Amino acid sequence: MRPLSATFIVFIVLLSLFSVAVADSSLPAAIETTQVKFDVPSLTLSDYMNKILIKFKEWRFDSTGLIRTNTGIYVDERFWNWVTGSIQVSANLTDMALNWLNTFKQKVQNDEEVDWIIITWTKPNDRVKEALEAIGAKVLYVDEDINAITIRARPSLVKNLVYSKAFDFNYRFYIREVWPDFYVANSPVYIENTSAVFIQGNITPEQVANANWNIKLIKADLAWSKKGITGRGVTIAVLDTGVDCNHVMLQGACVGVANFVNNEPPDDLNGHGTHVASIAAGRPVKANVDGQIVYVSGVAPEANVLAVKVLGKDGGGTMTQIIQGLDYVVEWHKKHPDEPIVVSMSLGSPFGSPRDPMVQKVEQLIREEHIPVVIAAGNEFVVIDSPGIATGAITVAAVGRDMKVAEFSGKGPGLNIYDIKPDIAAPGVRIVAAKAGTRSQLIAMSGTSMATPHVSGVVALLLQKHGTLTPETIKMILQKTAYPLEGINALPTWSGAGLVDAYAAVTANVQSSIWDRFRRLLP
Repeated sequence: MRPLSATFIVFIVLLSLFSVAVADSSLPAAIETTQVKFDVPSLTLSDYMNKILIKFKEWRFDSTGLIRTNTGIYVDERFWNWVTGSIQVSANLTDMALNWLNTFKQKVQNDEEVDWIIITWTKPNDRVKEALEAIGAKVLYVDEDINAITIRARPSLVKNLVYSKAFDFNYRFYIREVWPDFYVANSPVYIENTSAVFIQGNITPEQVANANWNIKLIKADLAWSKKGITGRGVTIAVLDTGVDCNHVMLQGACVGVANFVNNEPPDDLNGHGTHVASIAAGRPVKANVDGQIVYVSGVAPEANVLAVKVLGKDGGGTMTQIIQGLDYVVEWHKKHPDEPIVVSMSLGSPFGSPRDPMVQKVEQLIREEHIPVVIAAGNEFVVIDSPGIATGAITVAAVGRDMKVAEFSGKGPGLNIYDIKPDIAAPGVRIVAAKAGTRSQLIAMSGTSMATPHVSGVVALLLQKHGTLTPETIKMILQKTAYPLEGINALPTWSGAGLVDAYAAVTANVQSSIWDRFRRLLP
């Protein structure tokens, strides 16, 4: 391939500079305000060089699903409604999500400060952050992996920044996208107390023979008994409401704890995260469930748990908290490079998009850090939540004991026309697992939140056997070995490839290929 001539490169730069002035006629009318000068840092030679570099990035940027405003910033097609407080309910929202939406709309209409996420074309430098502070925004968090800056600012400021050319801001050319910092939550739809009697936490023939129905349905018991694969040496990072590591099902399992919820301790004050963690990696306990003595345990009962608290006691949080939690997982993994890890996210936002910052962060973990990420499809029935809509994620639907997809389980195809969601299904109805804040009590919950850690546990089993597999290969194995469902439940938009099969996955004739090893060397 012949190199580009210098004349051609100059032509492209000039054409790109000219195109900035062209407004999209489909956008709201431009906001013109009295020009205001701010005491922002002066542009340096480095900034001018970046300006040229950014023109080339703009030329190659795939803006599918985004709208380019008259100032050259890309936004979601609903952004004008978000920034003006006129966004409407578009899905079967939970009460928590609806309350957040109404609060957000009220704050916008009152022009009260709310949080936004800015995505820049290059790594955010200190001058960009200082410039944002100078115009009245408060910088809260910076993620250099996806070039994200979380700010707190009045909606009027953000509206002028995105839509008004008269709003003088020399550093605007650095800004690629602007998003509201969307609400994220867990959403169990059914909770029921039960009881348990603790026994020594190990895998015995009795425990295998009397494993609870959900373990038998996905054949995890066969992976333990026939292949001796229990998740040993693998870490499952649980991003949730925290984990009660003192519960008997999780004693000795936790290898790290992090908290990204302000004004709360790292403890699980909600209970959701503890339940999820014990489904994925809980140690065995003997329990009376519905009058039957069974052994309740995690799918990977000897895996480790990395407890990452990103949701508060009400079960809610923000995209920024999720991004912070994923950043922590990356840093933890860099310190433990020889220990395979999988991320389990039983959470989601019905307000998201296939291009939102949370999805971008998930994709970065998968493609650049080579960490598999398992995410709940959500409980809104008619939509797939973000970040479960991320193309590279393993997105999980919920089935009951009858192998039928639960009514509440999020149905696809999702908002991304390039792939179908969910990817796979797992038990998610009346799943018995650990109850936070107790020594040995159990509790039953339902939701795609409960289905997700089943798949995370199966991934841990796979990683024990094949520690160098890429997320793409892991996903392929799970889908090719899944047990197909019947009737309407078999629709790809309902159950993906079918019910996850742990034994079929770990016994599949798949070896770590040269491509897998090569992919892990790529940035």
